[in-house]
Amino acid sequence: MSSDRISVTPCTPHIGAEIGNIDLTKTLTESQLAQIREAFLKYGVIFFREQSINFEQHMNLAKYFGHVHVHVGGKGTASTAVPDYPAIRQQHFDENSKRISGEVWHSDQSCAEIPPDGSILHQTILPPDGGGDTLFCSAYAAYDALSEPMKAFLEPLSAEHDGAKLFDKSTTVYPKAVHPVITRHPETGRKLLFVNAGFTTRIVDLEPEESAAVLKFLFDHIAKPDWQMRFRWRPNSIAFWDNRCTQHYAIWDYWPNVRSGYRVQFEGVARPAR
Repeated sequence: MSSDRISVTPCTPHIGAEIGNIDLTKTLTESQLAQIREAFLKYGVIFFREQSINFEQHMNLAKYFGHVHVHVGGKGTASTAVPDYPAIRQQHFDENSKRISGEVWHSDQSCAEIPPDGSILHQTILPPDGGGDTLFCSAYAAYDALSEPMKAFLEPLSAEHDGAKLFDKSTTVYPKAVHPVITRHPETGRKLLFVNAGFTTRIVDLEPEESAAVLKFLFDHIAKPDWQMRFRWRPNSIAFWDNRCTQHYAIWDYWPNVRSGYRVQFEGVARPAR
């Protein structure tokens, strides 16, 4: 095997792959970066094990793929910015936590006019007896499984995404945006469902009762296990997901134990579009 040839092991038929034969504490070659991007686009979320990266290395990994993104949720979210690193969010939860980040199906900050394209989460401390796994699902596969009449019905519709639905109410910074219900990935060209239980509040083209019924169906549809995978963290594991075509759900089954890590995102380059 070439020294800069990574290994890619798929996790499920629809989503996820583990990446091996790479050290993210070192400068990556153009070949390695191209292989990581290829896997990222193909599998939606990729995972790295035993990567003891520091803040600078974490930031550099995100910068390979875009400009780093500063969280749009203000101070009231369940994660906090790291001093001197405003783009790094610490996600630390313990016996004093009243909630955790992401305990609902969502794509990160879809309430922004231009949501981040990708997120990179590095976990450093895990509960001693397991727990704290993250679920991921493919919005491609969820879309593909819809009937053709349902796809046609949803195609022209748009939905509101409101940060006030998910972020803590201790902040007054509530981003809000309207995006198509069905979008097309700008790089792969594939269509996907772009509504999520965390942020989506209504379909703007429908009456309130119609909107509620359609969103309930779509949220239940997205939550089916058919296009999901479950990632079991270990210390110094990294999950790197494409925020445009995946959703995720953080499981809080470890209270009062500690789960702690850091997330960096890179900016979106365009608004979600049909």
